[in-house]
Amino acid sequence: MSNTISVFLVDDHTIFAQSFGAYMVTFPEFIWKGSADGSEKTIREVLRISPKVLLLDYHLKQRTGFEMAQELRQSGYSNSIVLLTMNRDSYIRKAARTQGVNGFVSKEIDGELLVDGLTQLVEGHIDYLELITTAQEQEQLPFKLTPQEKRVADLICSGQSTEEVATRLSISIHTVHTHRRRILEKTGAENFIQVCQKLS
Repeated sequence: MSNTISVFLVDDHTIFAQSFGAYMVTFPEFIWKGSADGSEKTIREVLRISPKVLLLDYHLKQRTGFEMAQELRQSGYSNSIVLLTMNRDSYIRKAARTQGVNGFVSKEIDGELLVDGLTQLVEGHIDYLELITTAQEQEQLPFKLTPQEKRVADLICSGQSTEEVATRLSISIHTVHTHRRRILEKTGAENFIQVCQKLS
């Protein structure tokens, strides 16, 4: 096995991707292979580069990280996929274990912990990598959304329109509007900008 670990990032936040890449190149045991924004060409690019570790944001403009992971698996990508996200939803963290990924890591985690964890994962010392901040583990939101309401809120906060949310979740536009109204009522928010801030 090679001593170096190639890493590629899929994240549509340009500043984060650039900063993360600049950080990763400081570790000689890692080879930074660049990043992509999750657009249609991303699948082809990942398959061409075939990094040992693919770090994948959950909130992408055209799909969720889970959907991209599943498409990559179906296309034959068999290396490690680790969800790297700001999302604090426990249901997404738990669901990650069944969605074809090899780990769930908070973007707020200490960089050296991430590097150590990725090394252990690639070398086979662990089967699944989970790194979350203490604040994430203990945080309890003062309101409770149903799983479907959480999905609707997540998609809206990732930039999806009402029509796109309806298509993604196979529900009617009327149902999406109903979920939106209930989410606003439960969170006490005046608009979805405030909802997204409360969920971030």
